[in-house]
Amino acid sequence: MKKVYQFIAFALVAIIVSSCSITREVEKNAAPIAFTEMHNYFVNNTFSTKKIYRKAINSESEFRTIFGEAAVMGANGQPTPINWKRQFVLAVVAPETDTQTQMYPLSVLQNGNAIIFNYKVDKGSKMSYTMCPYVAVVLDRPSTNAQLEIYWNEK
Repeated sequence: MKKVYQFIAFALVAIIVSSCSITREVEKNAAPIAFTEMHNYFVNNTFSTKKIYRKAINSESEFRTIFGEAAVMGANGQPTPINWKRQFVLAVVAPETDTQTQMYPLSVLQNGNAIIFNYKVDKGSKMSYTMCPYVAVVLDRPSTNAQLEIYWNEK
């Protein structure tokens, strides 16, 4: 029985290492693509997750189950516009936390049908309330109907 557990542990480590090397290989020859960081939205209180939720969102109805608009006064107070016929969203939503957490995009790269979304998470001090941090970017849809392979990298 001990050998079975050792084999399972070894297999899991091998899978993790190989998936990291696949991402590095795809990223090595990838080129940056233009994106728009999504601003002035919030995660709906009807949406909850116990672990990091990563999703490519292709429709407004799917988007509305996760996000709501949070317009504020001022020059840049309107939510980022999304044209669902020409664009889609890559979103990462973290579980609710009472730790000050900021997530932001670093880059979006493309290598053929593979898209790599690199983002950063900064954690701060404890707060007296909870928040549901997220990072999301708006991308133009590809000109072909090829199936995209999305890789998510927290750096």
